[in-house]
Amino acid sequence: MRSEFRYRQVHLDFHTSEHIEGVGSCFDKAQFVQALKTGHVNSVTCFARCHHGWAYYPSRVAPPHPHLECNLLGQMVEACRENDINIPIYITVQWDERTAREHPEWRVVHAEQGAGSSLDQLVARWHPICLSNAPFVDYIREQAIEVLGMFHPDGLFFDILLPWQCVCRNCIERMRRDGRDPNRAADRLANHRDLILEFYRTISHAVRAADPEMRIFYNSGHIYKGERERWDAMTHLELESLPTGGWGYDHFPVSARYANTLGMEYLGMTGKFHTSWGEFGGYKRPVALEYEACLMAAMGARCSVGDQLHPLGEMDLATYREIGPAYARVEAIEDVLVGAVPVSEVAILSSESVHHRRGDCEHRDMGAARMLLEMQVMFDVVDPQADFGAYEVLVLPDDIVLQGELLAKVRAYLAGGGAVVASALSCLRPDASAFAVDFPATVAGESEFSPDYIVAREGLDADLVPSPFVVYDRARKVKGNGAEVLAEVRVPYFNRTWEHFCSHQHTPYRPEPHDGYDAVLQSGRVIYFSHPIFQSYYSTGQPLLKYLFRGALNRLLPERRLQVAMPSNGRVSLMAQPDRGRTILHLLYAQTQLRGAAGQGWRGGQKMEIIEDVVPIRDVACRLRLERAPRRVRLAASGRTLDWTYADGYLAFALEQLYIHEAVVIEA
Repeated sequence: MRSEFRYRQVHLDFHTSEHIEGVGSCFDKAQFVQALKTGHVNSVTCFARCHHGWAYYPSRVAPPHPHLECNLLGQMVEACRENDINIPIYITVQWDERTAREHPEWRVVHAEQGAGSSLDQLVARWHPICLSNAPFVDYIREQAIEVLGMFHPDGLFFDILLPWQCVCRNCIERMRRDGRDPNRAADRLANHRDLILEFYRTISHAVRAADPEMRIFYNSGHIYKGERERWDAMTHLELESLPTGGWGYDHFPVSARYANTLGMEYLGMTGKFHTSWGEFGGYKRPVALEYEACLMAAMGARCSVGDQLHPLGEMDLATYREIGPAYARVEAIEDVLVGAVPVSEVAILSSESVHHRRGDCEHRDMGAARMLLEMQVMFDVVDPQADFGAYEVLVLPDDIVLQGELLAKVRAYLAGGGAVVASALSCLRPDASAFAVDFPATVAGESEFSPDYIVAREGLDADLVPSPFVVYDRARKVKGNGAEVLAEVRVPYFNRTWEHFCSHQHTPYRPEPHDGYDAVLQSGRVIYFSHPIFQSYYSTGQPLLKYLFRGALNRLLPERRLQVAMPSNGRVSLMAQPDRGRTILHLLYAQTQLRGAAGQGWRGGQKMEIIEDVVPIRDVACRLRLERAPRRVRLAASGRTLDWTYADGYLAFALEQLYIHEAVVIEA
């Protein structure tokens, strides 16, 4: 029987150099358990083999650390079993420094300048192994089977399966065999993706033969959207997303909104570190961990906090005192988390899922998601395999050209009463010469002006300015031919060049509307933006772009299911527990701040979002559409009943105070 997938987990790193002695000499089972209980932790992922290539138990497959003084993993397993704490086990894959030294012929050979050399041994960093080497894959499989037999863990976590563009001898032979060109980045990535999928299948087949119920996860640091075949070999997902480690505070909600559509259990993974993994002596503020854990729980995820054990094996109690308040909050509301599913009205069709590319595609997805998060709109992030009919509005961010099955699916969705918000290339034919759906407008290529300006028609949104405002990304020249114009374009007198420029940045706008193209058009249930507004919002954060989108969304969805009066930093999640007759509204609020400076300190320095101080907000008014009046409205953690009213199909109530998080339970 598969073990329970628990809500309060720790991912305990232990990457320990062979140059450190006394490894595990201070480990004490009682102190280990005391730390976990101080942190309200009920599952801890511990290490079989680390990035340095060493095992931490008497392995017959992998060499134990040369200075290991005890069966460290074995004692951890015993301690957890004695205290009802789950213990999945960690095995590194492509980062194995001992193997990289002993078998340099197995290393990834990087294709591009700037990616580093596979042989740069005098650089203090990991040197990845290519999965095209069958003896190395056999090595991983043998250790996994050994760990299963010796420890019977609650899961296996395989780490570091990343998309290197390898051009080692094996990979070049594979690409030529498969008709791929090693000179093309797309072919190199496709080859390595195939290697990763083959690795998944090989290892999972072996693990399931030994234990059909074993939990399995392979970590790539990202949940790839639109590649559902990746998840066939896994039992659950773990969304690595350390806000201060480069992911930021909006990365996890976007990944979670996609993971929720896959029908798999999943957890979110943050870190206790001020920066990122491997930061000894780095501590995040406890209020930040409280917010992050509550955000995971609110989105439907289990929670995991990353930590790193000192080489001597003594747990850092200060860390678990900081984790404790966060997990105490989660523990208090677990009853309303189990089996909860999201209730969403809007879907973002992920650009990443359509193009199977990150980078700019991910930025477009993130721009759209940030707008909806800040507007407190419940949404999912979907791929082309999703059921569009489950949503009132479908958002196509910037570059979703329509053809084939996707075109047929969007047309069917519109015919069934759905609504679409599209921008730039979205909803156009592949050659961008015309709309692929029924939309009365002409298309005449890309604008010659950059930047240009938008002026919204009166009444689109109360927060829009009446004057033209600048947009830095180039528009498509789309002119309404029967569609309603919601916003017009103003073009500059000229583009800025050395031959003619004006003022410090760009040329001002001409006062008259441009007769060649419009900014925002509506026809029936489709609203189109000629600019790539989602990429622009990701790049510049201009609130006026969000207000344009909000105005469009309000025209297509005038009575949203949920309306909450919170600042833009506020986050909401509406979940349902159908078997218990409950609707749960999660409300979160914290102020993030930018700290740090590039070019100094940690790894050359970086700006990062942190949460240090949380000020409560008051009188948070909530309005939720329900079929009938509820029996009771209460707070999940305290049980306190709230006053409410019900009229015209809407439930209304208010929170006197919101400090970090509240879960409001509406009982049918």
